[in-house]
Amino acid sequence: MLPWVSGLTATLRASYDAVQANRTTFTPSYAQSQVEAGTNPGNISQNLPQQLTTVVDAFARYAATLDRLESTVDMTAGYSRERFRGDYSSFFAQGLSTDLLGLNGVPAANDSRPFYTIDESRLISGFGRFNYTVRDKYLLTATVRRDGSSKFGPGRQWGTFPSAAVAWRAYEEPFLHRRFGLSDLKLRASWGLNGNQSVGNYLAYTSYTVGQTTAQADFGNGFVTTIRPSASDPNLRWEKTASTDFGIDYGFQGNRVTGSVDYYNKKTTDLLFRVPTAAGTALSNFITTNIGSMQNKGWEFAVNMVPVDGGPKGFSWNANLVASTNQNRLVSIDRPGIPYILTGGIAGGVGSLIQVLKPGYTVNSFFVYQHKMQNGKPVYADLNGDGTINDQDLYVDLNGDGVINQSDRRPFHSPQPKWIVGHTSLLTWRSIDASTTLRAYLGSYVYNNVASNLGNYSILQLNGAPTNLHASALKYGFVRPQYLSDVYVEKASFLRMDNLTIGYTFDQLVNLRGARVFGSVQNVFTSTKYSGVDPTAGLNGIDNNLYPRSRTYLTGLSVGF
Repeated sequence: MLPWVSGLTATLRASYDAVQANRTTFTPSYAQSQVEAGTNPGNISQNLPQQLTTVVDAFARYAATLDRLESTVDMTAGYSRERFRGDYSSFFAQGLSTDLLGLNGVPAANDSRPFYTIDESRLISGFGRFNYTVRDKYLLTATVRRDGSSKFGPGRQWGTFPSAAVAWRAYEEPFLHRRFGLSDLKLRASWGLNGNQSVGNYLAYTSYTVGQTTAQADFGNGFVTTIRPSASDPNLRWEKTASTDFGIDYGFQGNRVTGSVDYYNKKTTDLLFRVPTAAGTALSNFITTNIGSMQNKGWEFAVNMVPVDGGPKGFSWNANLVASTNQNRLVSIDRPGIPYILTGGIAGGVGSLIQVLKPGYTVNSFFVYQHKMQNGKPVYADLNGDGTINDQDLYVDLNGDGVINQSDRRPFHSPQPKWIVGHTSLLTWRSIDASTTLRAYLGSYVYNNVASNLGNYSILQLNGAPTNLHASALKYGFVRPQYLSDVYVEKASFLRMDNLTIGYTFDQLVNLRGARVFGSVQNVFTSTKYSGVDPTAGLNGIDNNLYPRSRTYLTGLSVGF
């Protein structure tokens, strides 16, 4: 607090975080992996990563009560600076002349390579906030940030992000106070613009990689070391999300029942995304760039209640229920001549991508062929009588051009659930307590990559040895893999009990303030029609997980002195 100005305070904070590691790996030439490799046996490598993060925050706050206006004002202004630097030095040597030194030195080697990489970024911010409250009923908040990030291109590092919110405590009005069973009622509205800089460093600038001596180019009478430029976007800039929210907070029966209802609408522009590069435009398959805009809108509901209140020694039940629904769609792709962008790599095939970013559809919708069906099963037969089973036999020609190609794939369902529901309950009776947590995803879909990759008879011939065959091969009869078939896009709605805990508290023990013994189970059960091991195992809806989620049992004793 500054004594010469009443209500004015100033704060200065600084942090310094340094991390250093040393990792050395030695593999002797007589190790089985080296003997099987045959060439240059014996290797040693060492990594010496160092990371340093510094943060400085300085801000001033002024708060005052305006008695004449029955209001309060609270203002904050500040400055923040963050710096990150990573130094990554390492070396690798193989074909060691002797194993005698082990981890204690590096002998002569047939091939040795040193590496040194520096990774650095900075974020500078100026910010201000203004809060104004009248009679504790009418509330106004306004904020603004000015952020500069080193991750973006020249002239595009800075972004301005304002926001504003208003609220009305309607319950304090005489015509609503203690009426209709109300114990609280608040109406809210807000708008804000947020920025996102969650990308790697130097992606707006071309970097160069010097080739290894084993990968030189034949030029004239000699070999020349290559220098390869990376793919970069000098126009890389902030991703921005404009959010509008309208909400109600309520309470009934002395706040025995409380909750909220919210409607939100978010429009994201200049989406940051890693996308494939156009053929011939760069010496890289992917580039991070701003690709377009996206919209999310939906509802959120929350209810907290005490259905049964039996007092300290009676039976009591506290319950919470939350539910949300979201409608997502890609609005536009700001890349001329590109109607859609493929994404979502899968196991199997070469460069196979199973999802799509296409305007008008949910982000990461599955992009598949429509499989022909007979008697409720996907077709795998020579329907056109040409002597082979090919895509013409298996898939629907959606555009009617007589050819099955990329033009016949279509967006088909999405990994995003239509509803997410969560519930927690706490039950108590005398010294016994029990609690549980449940959640449900409704309307979500998953691409079963385990089935598409291993559910065909051709894998029995791989590597000349027996191979595990997925059970879907018996169901569909596929001889060759059908990675792009819609039969592998499965409903993945589920209900899961994440946790169940039961405990008993001993109220009176000698020299102890209390002791509680408890038992807990994590991942109690999952109810779903999905054929894979776990409807949530996949990344962005692609499931290539072979192992089920573990169930954990825990018991313990907590004691207070």
